[in-house]
Amino acid sequence: MDFFQSHPAAINEAMQKGEIDAAPVSALEYFQRQNDYLLLSELAIGTRLFARSVLLLSHKKIEELDGAKVALSRESLSSAGLLRILLKKRYGHNNTFEVADQDPEVMLRNYPAALVIGDQALFCQPKELIYKYDLGESWYTWTGKPFVFALWAVRKDFAAKHPGPIRSFCALLKETLLDNLANLENILEHSFGITPSDKRFCQTIGYLVNLQYQLDKTMKEGVEHFFELAHAEGLTPAPQPLRFFE
Repeated sequence: MDFFQSHPAAINEAMQKGEIDAAPVSALEYFQRQNDYLLLSELAIGTRLFARSVLLLSHKKIEELDGAKVALSRESLSSAGLLRILLKKRYGHNNTFEVADQDPEVMLRNYPAALVIGDQALFCQPKELIYKYDLGESWYTWTGKPFVFALWAVRKDFAAKHPGPIRSFCALLKETLLDNLANLENILEHSFGITPSDKRFCQTIGYLVNLQYQLDKTMKEGVEHFFELAHAEGLTPAPQPLRFFE
């Protein structure tokens, strides 16, 4: 078994090309290619409240961003779709967007606001005073539903030919998830070199504990609502029922 490690947008592209067979793809990636993928049951990456690693950084209050050009990290798909929906549907704004390399300082020099994800959002410490908006929190405050950033999916053609290995892989993922959540401190220290004395420790462990990894009933409701809004905004084709590998 070979593994591929990269940021979400690169993982999406590798799945599209068939370079990898199973992965946590962006929710919008699954939605845009529903006929190509099957979901692995009960597995997702989302949040019921705040995300911490998906932020809108802005020189202005979000209520004052109508008409502004906003930079989008090229490393994300679902987060970019979420921001477009929030700005238009929640705040009534009409914005333009430009994809940019993810560098918060450079982005904020060139744009009034920027979407930043991952470590650069989690550990962001701007040199100037800016506003930070957690998109997971903004979505939950607006809809009352969790937000799902990624769904574990398998290519449908691969699953048809190799159902046994996929079942074993899915079971291993669930077992590993439970084990990892029970040993977060050891994982941070031995895999990432982050100890309790590190200033990043509390931020990282709080972030990992807050994330939701199970695609339960409320998480499904959240992702289905997101799909409906994304389709209404022309970001995706018409939604179909979630389809799972059995």
